[in-house]
Amino acid sequence: MEAKQFFLYVRSQPRAIALVPVHAISDPNGEFMSVGVARNSTSTDNTGDVRISINMHSVEKVLRYYSPLDIEPIYGSAGILDYQGDTYMFLITQAQPLCDLYGHNERMGCRPVFRVTQVMALSLTDTLYDALAYRRMPGAMYDDMGPGDNDIYGVSNPCASMCGFLGNGAFYFSPVFDLTRSLQSQRMCEISANEPGVFDPDPKFQWNNTLLQVLTDYRIHMCGSVERRTFDSAGFAVSLIEGAVEVHYAGQHPAGNGRSASARAGVFLISRSSSMRSGMRFLTRGIDDEGGVANEVETEIIITTPTCMFSHVQVRGSIPVFWTQEGFQIGSHRVHITRSATATLPATKRHFADLLARYKRVLAVNLLKQSALQGEFTGVLVADPVGSSESDLGTFYRAMIDAMALPKLLIDYAAFDYNGEVKGGRFERVNMLLRQISSTLGSHQFYLVANDSNSILSMQRGVVRTNCIDCLDRTNVVQSVISRTIVGEFLSQTRVVTSTTADSVLEGLGRLWAANGNSISRLYAGTGALKSDVTASGKSGWAGFLSDASKSISRLMQNNFQDKGKQNTIDTLLGSGDSALVCRPVLLHDPYESVVAAELERELARVSRRDSIHVMLCTYNLHGNPYCGEPLGSWLAMEGDVRPDFIAIGFQEVVNLDVQSVIAADTTNRRVWEQVLSAEINVQHRKAFGRRASGEYALVSSEQLVGVSLLFFAHEALLPRIHGLQMIKCKTGMAGMTGNKGCVAMHMMLDDTSICIVAAHLAAGTTNVAERNADFHSIRTGARFRRGKHIDEHDYSFWLGDLNYRVDLPSDQARRLISQQQVQSLMMYDQLGMQMAAGKVFREYAEAQIEFLPTYKYDCGTDTYDTSEKMRVPSWTDRIMYKGKGIECLKYYRDEIRFSDHKPVMARMKFDVVSVDKTLKRLITRRLYARRHAGGHSVASAAADEKLIDWAVGSENEKINVDFKPKMPPPSSDTQAWWDKDGLLVRKHLVPNDGASTAKCLNPFAPAVSAYDAAAMTPDSSIKIQPNNNHKPELLDTYDDPFADTGEDISWEPIKPQ
Repeated sequence: MEAKQFFLYVRSQPRAIALVPVHAISDPNGEFMSVGVARNSTSTDNTGDVRISINMHSVEKVLRYYSPLDIEPIYGSAGILDYQGDTYMFLITQAQPLCDLYGHNERMGCRPVFRVTQVMALSLTDTLYDALAYRRMPGAMYDDMGPGDNDIYGVSNPCASMCGFLGNGAFYFSPVFDLTRSLQSQRMCEISANEPGVFDPDPKFQWNNTLLQVLTDYRIHMCGSVERRTFDSAGFAVSLIEGAVEVHYAGQHPAGNGRSASARAGVFLISRSSSMRSGMRFLTRGIDDEGGVANEVETEIIITTPTCMFSHVQVRGSIPVFWTQEGFQIGSHRVHITRSATATLPATKRHFADLLARYKRVLAVNLLKQSALQGEFTGVLVADPVGSSESDLGTFYRAMIDAMALPKLLIDYAAFDYNGEVKGGRFERVNMLLRQISSTLGSHQFYLVANDSNSILSMQRGVVRTNCIDCLDRTNVVQSVISRTIVGEFLSQTRVVTSTTADSVLEGLGRLWAANGNSISRLYAGTGALKSDVTASGKSGWAGFLSDASKSISRLMQNNFQDKGKQNTIDTLLGSGDSALVCRPVLLHDPYESVVAAELERELARVSRRDSIHVMLCTYNLHGNPYCGEPLGSWLAMEGDVRPDFIAIGFQEVVNLDVQSVIAADTTNRRVWEQVLSAEINVQHRKAFGRRASGEYALVSSEQLVGVSLLFFAHEALLPRIHGLQMIKCKTGMAGMTGNKGCVAMHMMLDDTSICIVAAHLAAGTTNVAERNADFHSIRTGARFRRGKHIDEHDYSFWLGDLNYRVDLPSDQARRLISQQQVQSLMMYDQLGMQMAAGKVFREYAEAQIEFLPTYKYDCGTDTYDTSEKMRVPSWTDRIMYKGKGIECLKYYRDEIRFSDHKPVMARMKFDVVSVDKTLKRLITRRLYARRHAGGHSVASAAADEKLIDWAVGSENEKINVDFKPKMPPPSSDTQAWWDKDGLLVRKHLVPNDGASTAKCLNPFAPAVSAYDAAAMTPDSSIKIQPNNNHKPELLDTYDDPFADTGEDISWEPIKPQ
């Protein structure tokens, strides 16, 4: 088995890294890929993103400007990441060949699988870390240093931990086929694209899809169909799966010794870990708003024989509800359900919608402890301070499945108390579960293909989704039993191998599942799996008991002391968690972008849907007072004409800002307010709308930074439209070291509209205006969400908080104006208004006109302004600011509740959100880029009445009018780019385009193939892929290389690595 390998070259000025295919180094017609950081970004905003330039160059013309690195050939790039102010390319330097999946099918060719064993990271801007890549550095501090070592001359690579993680032996790739998809999924993609061997990685199981995003964008946007296939076949970008690949060969006796060659069988186990919610055991539990669950793994069993190929898929994943669990618990294993049933249901629906789209039917097998009294779950949990038992979690899960109200044919549920049933070593009682689900397993079937004709003989029509609390030990045992049952029935019914070989297959299958359990457990819990002896042989003894005890102690130590560092590494590689604080967004330097973006916006305006959203925003400084049952009066009252779709409440000083609270914030007050406000908001809803009130409000998320807290409630009708929700904290106290001042910020997507809400508490003190301004800018630039998204990058941004800007008047004069109700006169001295007018803070933000009295400072429990010795000047410290196109503030007011030394401030607002069909958007984007490659078609040259969407979904024979202009464009200047003149991209072509191409481009967004539900679903049917003989490849515009020498006097001879 051979992988595609590359020599590594670098260029110093400007810095670039080149991957040169080994076979192309001596081929004058060969090409290589160069990657560098673009010096002139097309971005005009201040987001600080990184633009990557990717180009394909001629080996003969350009390679002379690069120098080789003296290392062994590499296996390709695992992706690009910006980290701590520098940009790195991850390169696979060592890989171990494992197996050939299609060893029995010569017609399909070689399908090798490799395990990644070593990864290095090279900077795209600096040569500092190049020395760490050499095999040996003469005269270096450590002469015996091997490849991948991370310290030389005292220099350490910042990406060392990430390289170590990617090279830990848990990542796999294939250079010639898509390992991210099961055999059945691969076949469906081929049928959909009408192209055998189409390269279309599944982003869910392509673990490094975030790292590869720039290379993927280049492949889709900058390459024509022919170049795209060339790029894919070269193998520059390596798609990785995380999980396990295990192999067993049955009947490996040579022909003539009682066994024939036809009796051999290959058994392969491939586990693919999801990238959606990857993490460590006690740090990543349950579900997220996108429907991703922790420790979600798709495991496929493949059996190859001389006559056919068999595949069967199972999945595992954490209980798909919002829950957490503390890592260190003595004598208790309590879990905490963090969202109510109403707020949980949309995420659970998204999770099962994904499973149904992939596998058509789902059987959910729950192995948690079962309660003695199994009844209907009626609790609506908002806060769970005491914790719930394992059985409570299982009951909540069952309630979510029942609430989806889907037919049993689509989602079936089976509960089996594994620990209770097999207690005392009675592992044979797992057969009780098999009898319970046998009919469903039979209806799901398996995937089967004939080797000689490549015909589909059977399709898998459903999947078993198994879970326990960790989805490790119990889950692995049950999955292995189900797998051996399915495989055993297949072998006995088809007799494709001899009985002796079949016995060897089943025996080896148990060992594969035991090894798989160990691999998945090491990834999630840090140790091998418990009960691995039961998985392998179905029995357990003292040796297994002692091994499990040792692993349990090791897990306890690792989960509590080592997992945090591993989680940070995972979050950085996946672009999740707090990685945005150290990682800038990495984008492709795309000369087509400005042209395509304008056309895309125009087309999406025609096909998008807009509707109005009404919201209620509130900010309230609680002065550290706990809630003690005081009546809330009309504070959260609603008007009977319009129901708020969501309500965001920002608290300040939810606890006293003393030293103890700053060191260890107490969440008790916040938890109490969550319960109180959850009930109060629904009471006000029913009071305002009476019989017209439908549905309820649910607490969706909350977060706290010492005294600042943000609570987000949404009506259940809006919940299915909310996704990507994330809350972060940003400290500004003592120059960002403490959290007595700062913010809690929330990002979410409402349909296709991005919304940010910031609950802030800025520096106090009448004269500390500069400090407040500095706090604002620290939050605005320092608060980053996933993928490095800033507050100001959202479609709509809202600030609500105690901004602490005061009134610049003596206290007696301010009180005199207040007594005369001279609000506008007093506002002339408002510090915030003056700072905004000077352009120092809140640029592009607006605030509704203030017509209420100052909200600070009162004597607690009264309507009397401060009578203490300080006699603070009454001021509007509590404010609500907003930014976004078309926001309408319907009402800006305060309430008179006497609970704190502040008065709460509320705003009711209205704005539009946009919903776009994502599949249609991707199709339009792909078509727009196709037009650029088809002949420089531009916005300016398009007819005013031409509608791209009609062209995009119209006849295949529709022609493209090409304005072919071979003359060179004028040169670029400081103010004019040649590629963006009037939206016209003019480049030199090999040949004029002669009309619309009928080439089938790689389409990862194609809808489900109807053949799946029709002919392909019947065991007797056969589906064959017919080649597209009418394929007309498109030619990509030639690249005018700035380093190419046009003279004939320089002979070409590539520099070869030693």
